[in-house]
Amino acid sequence: MILLTHLRARCIALLFACLLLPGVATAQVVDDAYMQQWDSMVERVDRVLAANIANDATLERLRRQVADFRDSFLADEGANRNQIDRIQRQLDSLGPAPAEGETEPQDVADRRAALQEELTRLRAPSLRAGEAFAAADALVSELDNEIRNRKARQVLQRFPLPVNPLNWEEPLLEMNGIALSVPAEVIDRLSDPETRREILGNLPSAALSLIGGTLMVFRSRAWSGRIARRINAIRKPVPRKLLQLVIVLAELALPWIGLTLLVGALQLTGIFGPTGTTVLLSVVAFGFSMILGTWLVGQLFPRSSSEDSPLMLAPRLMPKARRMAYLMVVTLSIYQGLSLLAQRTTLDTQTAAYSGFVLSLLTAYGLFRLSRFFRRTVAETQGEASDRAFAEGVVAVLATSGMIASIVAVVAGLAGYVLLSRQVIYPAAGTFFLFGLLAMTQRGFADLYAALVGQALPEGDDKQALRAEEGLVPTLIGVLLVLASLPFLALMWGARVTDLSEVWNQVRGGFMVGEVRISPTEFFTFLLVFVIGYLVTRLIQGGLRNTILPKTKLDIGARTAIVSGVGYLGIFLAAIAAITTAGIDMSSFAIFASALAVGIGFGLQTIVSNFVSGIILLIERPVAEGDWIEVGGIMGTVRSISVRATKIETFDRTSVIVPNADLVSGVVTNWTRGNSMGRVIVPVGVAYGTDTRWVEQILTEIANAHPMVVIAPPPSVLFMGFGADSLDFEIRAIVRDVNFSLGVKSDLNHEIARRFTEEGIEIPFAQRDVWLRNPETLQPARPAPGNADPSPRPLQADEVPGTDGGDGDGDAY
Repeated sequence: MILLTHLRARCIALLFACLLLPGVATAQVVDDAYMQQWDSMVERVDRVLAANIANDATLERLRRQVADFRDSFLADEGANRNQIDRIQRQLDSLGPAPAEGETEPQDVADRRAALQEELTRLRAPSLRAGEAFAAADALVSELDNEIRNRKARQVLQRFPLPVNPLNWEEPLLEMNGIALSVPAEVIDRLSDPETRREILGNLPSAALSLIGGTLMVFRSRAWSGRIARRINAIRKPVPRKLLQLVIVLAELALPWIGLTLLVGALQLTGIFGPTGTTVLLSVVAFGFSMILGTWLVGQLFPRSSSEDSPLMLAPRLMPKARRMAYLMVVTLSIYQGLSLLAQRTTLDTQTAAYSGFVLSLLTAYGLFRLSRFFRRTVAETQGEASDRAFAEGVVAVLATSGMIASIVAVVAGLAGYVLLSRQVIYPAAGTFFLFGLLAMTQRGFADLYAALVGQALPEGDDKQALRAEEGLVPTLIGVLLVLASLPFLALMWGARVTDLSEVWNQVRGGFMVGEVRISPTEFFTFLLVFVIGYLVTRLIQGGLRNTILPKTKLDIGARTAIVSGVGYLGIFLAAIAAITTAGIDMSSFAIFASALAVGIGFGLQTIVSNFVSGIILLIERPVAEGDWIEVGGIMGTVRSISVRATKIETFDRTSVIVPNADLVSGVVTNWTRGNSMGRVIVPVGVAYGTDTRWVEQILTEIANAHPMVVIAPPPSVLFMGFGADSLDFEIRAIVRDVNFSLGVKSDLNHEIARRFTEEGIEIPFAQRDVWLRNPETLQPARPAPGNADPSPRPLQADEVPGTDGGDGDGDAY
């Protein structure tokens, strides 16, 4: 497969640099001969840098060789580590070395000296490798700086002003020469009888490839459209989404295959010479880029429905934005072809620079217009309340950056900085298409996720409001896609593969926490083992909760305590296993752990107290889920017991969070602990003069008749005393379930009222006699004789004797 663009080549090189080269370098043995090779390499690099005559390719090759030496030295820094640890442990077993002026037994001293000599010998290769590694790393940095400086000088090189037509004479003549050489080569090859026989022999295969390629390039979209309409009729969301994804990929793959067949057909003819083959490869690069660009624009700016676009763009601006995107696709595709032509031919520097100048102006125009469309869309929605404010802010920043990049590219190109203009505008346009590809991919994952979880989008007007990408999982997928695109963005904006490989090496080296180095490998190992342990713990908890414990005679509180204890133990063991597997030395965290213990003792003592109290509650189980308790004036049912607090649901259906320390150290009344039986007390008052034995018999019959009242012990009726207005009795009964005590009281009161009415027993109510002092003060003043009112005035409420202007309910006196 032909490499068509710099980006594809750089991505493949980056993959090999990150995955293959480190493994190859570690196989090299650092010995004396290898060190002599290293010294020769250092001298060679110094001479090249001092002469300053090597081209970029030579510097890159030297840089790769020095990096290989550096990787070998890094791997050899850990040489003899096991032997060194063993010798060090032997030295430690001999005890500390004697202080100055002190002695030790001769055999111990001889053994210590021998071990020390052996330790020095074993450490020598590691020390030598460490010193060489530092030198190699410095030399790599020096080469990188030289390459970057050269790239910067090239980008900032100023050419004759391209707006002057006279400066285009030589570039046009050179391009015209290349164009005329292609037909000359074709005529020359056709004049050869051997070539003509070869062409005739390959003609059937070339014809078949030409027909197949033409059909795939120009008819594949129509085929995909017909199949897509049938797929849209499928009702099941998951198969429909998967098949739609296949069709979308087929719309890209089939034209690519067709173009490959076309190129194969032209190559089978054998009519092209060296220049023609180079031009053909440039056309292929242009074709592949055009197919990819038009496919991406079709997905980002669909003609059928603007709501299907993954971009935040107003529907009325969609057609204009589509045209600008197509313009950018054409200019970028032509630039890809011209770049490949410039690489494979000896074009003059000015010709190569001028060849992309007009294209950069057109690309800048399209990017500027497209950025303005997005800015306008964001400005129209700024006053509206939306949960996509962050995304709108990002789009606004990117759109502003695109407009600035377009202006800078145009100004730089007109001023003669053609390479700088090209270095700015093409990566900016590529960034737009890359972000569009990310948005499209994230939308595809979101729709597929919605179909998998049974949240297929409806076809009504509220489709936009129910987009599946608003969920957490699609959002996390979008974040991962953005992180994965960062290396490609760096390559677009001029980063070298070696720059990214250096960053990768630094990431692989890890970071220091105290005296412990934690590498990404150790971190992901820790994370993987911990996640596996956590999932296993949850699986065991589910088995205990749903399968094993229900078959035992344990109550629900004991089951919950066991499940919670298994969860805490499993998480603790998972953390220990993850730390051990990752190889993290926890002894180096001793100081940190001590400081943490002090912080816990002072700042987190309340949390720790609640945590310990939660464990005590789970072990002793004075309170269990489902118990009716009263603590701190709060009465309700225990719903859950966590590590820090207990959740109580009151009878008002409100949730109260009580710290576990209050349940352990405070006074707790548990109404249902052990059994659900409880006592109810119902006070009753009857009028004076009523037969008390008769009342006692009636109340006993009422209590015994209730189904919730237990027989043993039997309910009792007590004559409590002589009240101010009544003879006071109490029914005291044990009910089967104290949770129904209020209902039992209500039933008993209803039955008491009914029986007392039937038996003619009076339930008294409080009565009061009001005596007024100085009643004459309540008489109204007599009017004067001349102002007598013949009509009597009615008394007001506050003038009625014995009232205080109350509400008439009999309480005022």
